[in-house]
Amino acid sequence: MPLLPANTLHQGPGTAARWSAALLLVLAGLASTSATALDFSISGYGTLGYARSNQSYTYQRFIDDDGTLRRDSGAGLQLDARFADKFGATVQVTAASAADSDSRYEGTVSWAFLSYRPTNDWLFRLGRQRIPLYLHSQNYDVGVTYDFARLPTEMYSISPGNDFNGVSFSKNWALEGGDLTLDGYWGQAKVDGRFWFREGLPPLLSAGAQFRGVTLRGTGLVLTYKRDDDSYRMGLHRAVGRLQNGGALPKTYPFVTLFPGVGYYQVDAAIPGPGIPTINNVPNNIIALGAEVGLGAGYHVTGEFARTYVTRAGVDIANASDRGYVAVLKSVGKWTPYLSYAFLRSEARQRDLYKRVNANSLPGFIPGAALINASQRAGADAMLVYDQGSWAVGTSYAFSATSKLKAEFMRVHVGQMSSLVDAPAGSDIRNQNINVFSLSYSVVF
Repeated sequence: MPLLPANTLHQGPGTAARWSAALLLVLAGLASTSATALDFSISGYGTLGYARSNQSYTYQRFIDDDGTLRRDSGAGLQLDARFADKFGATVQVTAASAADSDSRYEGTVSWAFLSYRPTNDWLFRLGRQRIPLYLHSQNYDVGVTYDFARLPTEMYSISPGNDFNGVSFSKNWALEGGDLTLDGYWGQAKVDGRFWFREGLPPLLSAGAQFRGVTLRGTGLVLTYKRDDDSYRMGLHRAVGRLQNGGALPKTYPFVTLFPGVGYYQVDAAIPGPGIPTINNVPNNIIALGAEVGLGAGYHVTGEFARTYVTRAGVDIANASDRGYVAVLKSVGKWTPYLSYAFLRSEARQRDLYKRVNANSLPGFIPGAALINASQRAGADAMLVYDQGSWAVGTSYAFSATSKLKAEFMRVHVGQMSSLVDAPAGSDIRNQNINVFSLSYSVVF
């Protein structure tokens, strides 16, 4: 069946557990040799979130007209240790919906790293940690720290599982007007890509959600400037993804002409055709920009933009896209209402290939037409392609510094396609609106 590209990604737990076990052994050894030098602290967070849409089909894995607690609910516990002034360690475990299943919850080690701060302006980390991909990368699981009911999915789905195993550094410069920080990282992660197949291709491929293991190797540099409550960020990232089973990835689907005006797209080697051009890995390059700026009188605006592009020639099946959002928020006592707009649009050649493969159909009198047509639908579903935008209005209410209630109404417009929607069998979801109501309560301790 179609070889699946490394696009929408969810974090797998295996390597993280080994990092955590190794780090706990290090902490145990340090505690046994110098117990008085250790300073431990424990913190945690949790969100109980409910979301419901006006559509029977599913949006963002879980949201439909039955309502769900799975999309936004989760909890985490973090242990921080400091010793010998310059050294530290952090372990964080989380519980949320499983990354490789739509029907169960799982516990995951999100962070497990050692840190070394030789001076106040240098910081080094080794272990499992988070890529500084977004403005809220470090805290997007902690709902108390921002006012959105959920951070805009159009932006925050570049790599939903953006924890990695590797090394990072942070260098800070204290300037007269603010602080400038350069972050750099290198590492890899084993993740799960989720794909939704409307009909599948029995008996080779079942309909519904399918998950494929992907290994990512990534590196990046991020420059952040902070002045008072304002923040500005620019990041350059490169991630190379390959299938964990060693399989090749399709670059495009070639068209096979049977006679003038009639033909089909070859999406599988088992279907007759010239053969599918493949590559061993897909390199994704990302430029990410973000800013949070105070406007006075309690108003502030926040926005992020990212462009993902692939430098390999002839690669039409990839995660090349433009995405972002802008929001205006107003603080009024304990209330913070907001209005936001977000968008996500795949590159034109990717959208064009999807539309051609998805719409193409052989006449029924041609031998094998049913199988070939089903394979084309599966080939389209194996592409992660987006053309959508959303408006949202919501508010948060801070009971205290450690607890926050949020409510939001969001209207999503799907243009020609969106892989964030699980389309029912035999249908396409395009030129449709999805209304989503969300209510959540978040705490930290």
